[in-house]
Amino acid sequence: MKKPSRSRAAKPANAAANAAHPFQCLGVTALEDEIYRTLLRREGVPQAELAARLGTTSRALVEPLRALVDKGMVTLSPDRAPRYFAIPPDMAVEALIANSQRNEEARQRKARAAAVRLAATAAPRGRGRVADERLVEILSAEATAQMFVLMHRTSKVEMLSLTRPPMLITNINEPDHLLFECLDRGVSCRALIDSDLLNMPGWLDHMRDNTARGEECRVAASLPFKLIVADRKLAIIPLDLERPDGPVLLVRSSSLLEALCEVFELLWRNATPFPLGNAEPAGNGRRTSASLLSLLTSGLNDKAIEVELGMSHRTLARRIRELMKELGATTRCQLGWLAAQRSNRPRSG
Repeated sequence: MKKPSRSRAAKPANAAANAAHPFQCLGVTALEDEIYRTLLRREGVPQAELAARLGTTSRALVEPLRALVDKGMVTLSPDRAPRYFAIPPDMAVEALIANSQRNEEARQRKARAAAVRLAATAAPRGRGRVADERLVEILSAEATAQMFVLMHRTSKVEMLSLTRPPMLITNINEPDHLLFECLDRGVSCRALIDSDLLNMPGWLDHMRDNTARGEECRVAASLPFKLIVADRKLAIIPLDLERPDGPVLLVRSSSLLEALCEVFELLWRNATPFPLGNAEPAGNGRRTSASLLSLLTSGLNDKAIEVELGMSHRTLARRIRELMKELGATTRCQLGWLAAQRSNRPRSG
């Protein structure tokens, strides 16, 4: 018995035809992709011929052809029976990206307008505040992860952070993409780092990468807690540092949040700026001394300082003796105190 033939018009509905294609992520359907590929192989095809090649009807191609023209992937001739031409792939993808960006911007505008309308309907009469007046909230681990991403992606002005052990980062060598997105948008990012982290493998390189991208880092001898603040409107604070999945406090705009920001600024003023860039040439004594003083007050051990400045153990010992003589210190402890006094002199910013 002869098997019935299968129409090509049904092909896009099959699982194989619906497999991912290059432009699927930009809103191109499987049928539109098949039409575009056909036109790439044969230019100036009328709609009737195109339908015959695809094994379907001209009526079935009306909407997908219109969509391809609107998306900038296909053009048509002014003939009474138009002939269709495929735009070269490199130009087509740029048109698709531009169209996708316009659509996304339109969706964002609608979403923001909807949020304004929702806030207006939720505000009690005679008052300018939203009915939900919760200033603090306990977040689950899942909600904390979502809030962490949201704070980074919606911040417009400033991100502040206190970072101390224990750390939950599984791979310190991975770039901090959320931070880089903030910096690329022009958000000011300041990070206070607990000095204990500087002796952990990979942390110096991690901080060097972040500062090279524009983050401002300082090092504190000891930080009391972890904190992230976005635009001084939202903050999250882990309440149990020993429990990675423990409760996290969300703080909204309030006197408590203002106090947390003041604590950050106090710690920031008394912290040591993290040295930018690579170690200076050994011949540049003044700059090398400044870097060495900064590293000493940051709490790094001698081995870490040797690696950071590219010095041998003997050279480091000699430079420390010279600094002790220069500052009038008789012990390493006194040198650290005098170096901290020097680094904390009033400076701009």
